[in-house]
Amino acid sequence: MGAARAWRWKLLPFHSKPPPPPPPSLPATLSPVDKEEDVPREFLCPILGAPMSDPVILPSGRTYERACIQACAELSVSPPGLEGDSPASGGVVPIPNDALGAAIRTWSARSGRAPPAAPSAAAAREAVLRAVPSPRPPGRSSSNLSCSSRASAASTSSSSSRSSSEITAVEQLEMVCAKKTESLRVGEGEEEVGQLTVKAVGGGDEWEVEAAMAALRRATRESAPRRRALCVPQLLAALRRVLLSARHSAAARADATAALANLSLEPENRVPIVRAGAVPALVEVASLGAAAPEACEHAAGALFGLALHEGNRAAIGVLGALPPLLALLTTGDQAPRARRDAGMALLHLSLAAVNQSKLARAPGAAKNLLSISSDSNEPLPIRRLALMVICNVAACTEGRTALMDAGAVATFSVILSDDAHRSELEECCVAALYDMSKGSPRFRGLARAAGADRPLILIAEQADPGVHKDMARKALRAMLGLGDINGGGLHDFSNTERNDDDSGTMASSLPVRRRRAASWGAPPASKLSSSHHWRSVCID
Repeated sequence: MGAARAWRWKLLPFHSKPPPPPPPSLPATLSPVDKEEDVPREFLCPILGAPMSDPVILPSGRTYERACIQACAELSVSPPGLEGDSPASGGVVPIPNDALGAAIRTWSARSGRAPPAAPSAAAAREAVLRAVPSPRPPGRSSSNLSCSSRASAASTSSSSSRSSSEITAVEQLEMVCAKKTESLRVGEGEEEVGQLTVKAVGGGDEWEVEAAMAALRRATRESAPRRRALCVPQLLAALRRVLLSARHSAAARADATAALANLSLEPENRVPIVRAGAVPALVEVASLGAAAPEACEHAAGALFGLALHEGNRAAIGVLGALPPLLALLTTGDQAPRARRDAGMALLHLSLAAVNQSKLARAPGAAKNLLSISSDSNEPLPIRRLALMVICNVAACTEGRTALMDAGAVATFSVILSDDAHRSELEECCVAALYDMSKGSPRFRGLARAAGADRPLILIAEQADPGVHKDMARKALRAMLGLGDINGGGLHDFSNTERNDDDSGTMASSLPVRRRRAASWGAPPASKLSSSHHWRSVCID
């Protein structure tokens, strides 16, 4: 065999692994922040932000520290998440949550912590003031309002203090209004007020909506430039939502309606308000009547302001504003301001031909208007408004027919003959009789049966020269069959020559047998002042 083979060792590279790093040393005690983060969320009081010592459960299903509920009762506020009365009213009885209290104590013992201690009354009161918005101002109803939902969401956080991002929309709105009140600079912050109002309405919290509407109502009273700047589509849409939603309180709806009435004071705002769809909302509020008297009154004022624009009248009538306005005017138990604004709105709306036909076809409209105009117990301005609306309705054929069916000719004859205020109502009655005499053979028989010729002769002979005197002469000639107004057979007495004698009576216009009526004693009619007055002051 051959020689033995020498063995050769082959050295391979060897890489040693570094030793593993030592485990980090755990702190002997946890910091307060770590303790708060380790606390289960259900053990924390939503108001205090700390583990509860004596938890109590409320009807809403949420659990709070008993000291915090007692602080809410002392401050007359509702804790976050509680729908209904506050604990101070006695309608809410907190129930001890023994199961949760035992769980908190067990967890504290297992984690090596001391059981939670009950907070002092001062600490609980301070926590409530931080977590719950300030109580609503006196005079507002608090039975159906809950506190801010945003404050409730912020109070459930583990931190005991709120940051600037957690400020509610109402608080921002109040700060903006306070800053503008101090500065007194017109036109400052309109965009902020509008945006914050829209934000509050979009949030859906009832207390925020009510506070926002009250602040907006104050803002619309300041100046005309401010009202023009606030009239933007987003704000009008928010106001419309408040008026159409039945879940909002009566105070919020009244403030929203008053804000719309104030905005309608500016001529530039009237068309945008109608185009934004505010008329159906105002009609719904005006239909409430005695159920919401304040909101109903402001709705009548808003419709009056919108009706001053000629281009809005047909649209307002088509959208159903005439029936509620008629009800407001003809109902005696309504507020005088509501009746006056409703009458002025009807007066301007009835200038449109489409609304004249609607009023003529409305069930009982002519009869109710005549009843108001002939009632001596009604205020004189209301009677005048009803007569002026009747004059506008009598301008159309349907209106003349409806009025004569309701006995208008006899009613006006009585007012001109025996009414104590005939001198103040004379012009309107003569104008209505003149309108009904146009092209209506039926008027002749009704006027003779009612004895309307006698007061018309007195007015034609003794009244001061004016339009209503000429209208009395024309109506009298139509009643006596001396000419047709529409056919051109009747001369215009204001432009033709008249042969008047020294006593002031007509010598050739009337038959001789009719002139004997001049011996009936009647004082000359005084000239009436125009009643078309627009209330240019804001609603407080």
